[in-house]
Amino acid sequence: MAWRTALLNINGKPTHTMVDDRFEASPPVDQLPHLAWFGVFCSMDPGDHFWNPDESPQLDAVENDLIRLCDRHGNGWAAYVQRLDTRGLREYYVYFGQGAAMEKVLPELKSTHPTYRLEFDRIDDLKWAQYRKWLGWLSTGDNQTLPGTGMAGVLSKIRRWFVRGPGQ
Repeated sequence: MAWRTALLNINGKPTHTMVDDRFEASPPVDQLPHLAWFGVFCSMDPGDHFWNPDESPQLDAVENDLIRLCDRHGNGWAAYVQRLDTRGLREYYVYFGQGAAMEKVLPELKSTHPTYRLEFDRIDDLKWAQYRKWLGWLSTGDNQTLPGTGMAGVLSKIRRWFVRGPGQ
C-alpha cells in the first residue's frame, strides 16, 4: 500500500491526513460497503502539536492494536484506509464487509488501553464517497483552506453522519 500524506488547514485549524491510495483506481465497493470510525483521544495535553511527543509510544501502541483487532474481527474483509490527526485526536477509518464484527474491536481495545477515551461508530458508504473525498483533499496540496463542519474538532462529513460532538 502507498500512504499519501498532507498537511491541511480546515477553518484555520491544522490537520494532518494519511490516505492509503491503493484503492484509488478501483475501490472494492461491493466487497467492503461499510465504514467504521474509531476515535482515539489523547490523554496528555498536546500543546501546539497534534499530540504530545511523550505520548507517541502509547498512541502508536493503541494504533497497532486497533489495526490488529480490525484485521481479526474483519474476517479478511477490512481495509484501514485513512487516519486524520487534529489537536488531541486521532481518527481512524476502516472499510469492512459483511460478516465482519467490527463492534467487537472497541471493547477489546478499551480493555487493553483503559486510560484512553476511545470511540467507535459505523455507516454504510456503498460508493466509497468518503474515500474519494479524502483523495480529493490530497490533490488540493498542503495548507489549503478547506470548509469545516462548524463544530470544533469535527472535521469531516462522516463525523456529522456519526453525530459526534465536539471531540473535547
